[in-house]
Amino acid sequence: MFCIEQLKNFMEKKFGVVVESNEVGEETVLLYHEELDEQIISEDVLQILPNPVLFHTYIYNEESEWIIGIALEAETNNPLFFVCLKDGVRVYEKLLNEGDSKNDRTT
Repeated sequence: MFCIEQLKNFMEKKFGVVVESNEVGEETVLLYHEELDEQIISEDVLQILPNPVLFHTYIYNEESEWIIGIALEAETNNPLFFVCLKDGVRVYEKLLNEGDSKNDRTT
């Protein structure tokens, strides 16, 4: 899975945000497709995710609210999709089940 150190490295490299470990909240929940917000996960991505999907989120507040989510296969914890929201707007997403860099999208 994606750990706090990986989160810190990603946020600094991708967005120039220095994350303080003790300021990060995290939660993992099992969600069915109908419970997932289409502003977070598009219909195209939803079609390739298992139902239900394990969703691990990190929340970090500094000048903006950052929510970083990783969709995982529930039985294996295999990471499938990565999404990053800034103040409720999707700013980055990446399909993880295919090693292709074309799946890496900053919006």
